[in-house]
Amino acid sequence: MNRQTDLHPVALAALAFLLALSVTSLVRAQGESKFPVDPQTGRAVGAKEISPEDLERLLKSGSKTLLIDVRDAKSFETETIPGAIHIPLEKLESRLKEIPKDTNLAFT
Repeated sequence: MNRQTDLHPVALAALAFLLALSVTSLVRAQGESKFPVDPQTGRAVGAKEISPEDLERLLKSGSKTLLIDVRDAKSFETETIPGAIHIPLEKLESRLKEIPKDTNLAFT
């Protein structure tokens, strides 16, 4: 059962923070990333963090935006942002070909 809910901005910020930690941990665990990583932020070069309010505006604006929830399946099934798709972080690289190139991407 997948319960989608409107998440409070603090919950969105917490999800973004957890993603940053997960990406940093994944990069460290793999040793060398296949993607250029900014050493100061630990995020992919060119990626930027946006506020929960900006994410909400982006999703409501009608622009082509794909929200990808990279958390584990249990977390996704328990609570997620409406419209998000689930691609676990450890499977993201192998599924990049499925993601449209002309779309804004937001990860939680």
